[in-house]
Amino acid sequence: MPAARKSSRNPAARVGAMLLAAIGLGAWMMLDRTDQDQDQPSAACAAPRPTDPPNYAALCAALNRPDLPGLLGTPQGRVLSAGPALLAFGTDATVEVRLGTSVVSLADSSTTVKDIADMPEFRPRPAAVLGHGALTYTTSTVTLGSGGGPQTLFVHDLPGATPSPAATDDRTSPGSGAPVRNLVVAQDPKAPGGRAFDLAVFHTNGQPVDDALLHQVAAAVMPTLPGWVATPSDPSGSASAASH
Repeated sequence: MPAARKSSRNPAARVGAMLLAAIGLGAWMMLDRTDQDQDQPSAACAAPRPTDPPNYAALCAALNRPDLPGLLGTPQGRVLSAGPALLAFGTDATVEVRLGTSVVSLADSSTTVKDIADMPEFRPRPAAVLGHGALTYTTSTVTLGSGGGPQTLFVHDLPGATPSPAATDDRTSPGSGAPVRNLVVAQDPKAPGGRAFDLAVFHTNGQPVDDALLHQVAAAVMPTLPGWVATPSDPSGSASAASH
């Protein structure tokens, strides 16, 4: 892991915030699949474990929705696995769903929109989701283990330094691995320094992620999450907010 840059914040806390902001907060065992998998139904969310945060089940159910493959532009896709991050830092609930070459992560995050705005190494750019302040940013993956074996372990790396001003494509990886595209959205539009939902997508084949699809998933999933505060820009938010 790269060394943390000097900051007014505690260095350990800063590194922890970066890790919490990265997709998945951990590792994915990318299993070697055969064609027979295509005949299997999409995977359901893994059952909660005693150590999982209380909101894990709601978070996983919201992300692992029947139309998720379509939202990602692969309507014929099938969910191969869905569950908590295998390695998590802190206590934030984080779920990951894998569909073919796509991996999607969603966190109920204590790393705020303001926190990410103060991390130029992630190339944050202003965005909005249904009237909520947001930022897109980019992290990267690294691959561990033998590439020729039946399993490849993906963990999520952090850029070691602020990217060169010459880097014009925000979607390119700031590290040596596959680019991970992230969208962090304030749960309460009036509190950009409060808790956020952090959505991230990467493709295991290294292809860049389409920001339009990232926003499409966020707009469909986030209004259904506990903690989301609806706005007039959110056509489905009133019912969601009332239910929480």
